[in-house]
Amino acid sequence: MNTKTLISGIVAGIVTFFVGYLIYGIIMADYFMSSMPSYPGLTKEPMEIWAIGVGNLIWGILLAWSLNAAGAITASKGAVYAATAFFLYTLGSGFIVYGQMNMYTIQGIFVEGLCTAIMMGIGGAAAGWMLGRGQKS
Repeated sequence: MNTKTLISGIVAGIVTFFVGYLIYGIIMADYFMSSMPSYPGLTKEPMEIWAIGVGNLIWGILLAWSLNAAGAITASKGAVYAATAFFLYTLGSGFIVYGQMNMYTIQGIFVEGLCTAIMMGIGGAAAGWMLGRGQKS
């Protein structure tokens, strides 16, 4: 991994952190809290924000590395690639968890997939744009 990819990944991680806060922490917070089972100790109060940030940075680096390897070095290609890949990943992992635990509904799996696709699509646009900066068209 080169420096440009790493920097692009960090930018994407920061973007996904803030977009994730907007989607999960504000816009869809009530939906996810009402559709998730609840028992004492399930959710942390307060949340470990540093861990969420680290997770987003790791996702951003994975995203930039994947986009670079796929040659998706424009904002539009980065957005489409990231939204598609993370939508499919989220659906797959959601159905696996659905088969094992009482955490999600089928509807919740698709809502989660769409929210993740939007968040990572925006992060992918940032990473693709960063990766393509300075390149001739």
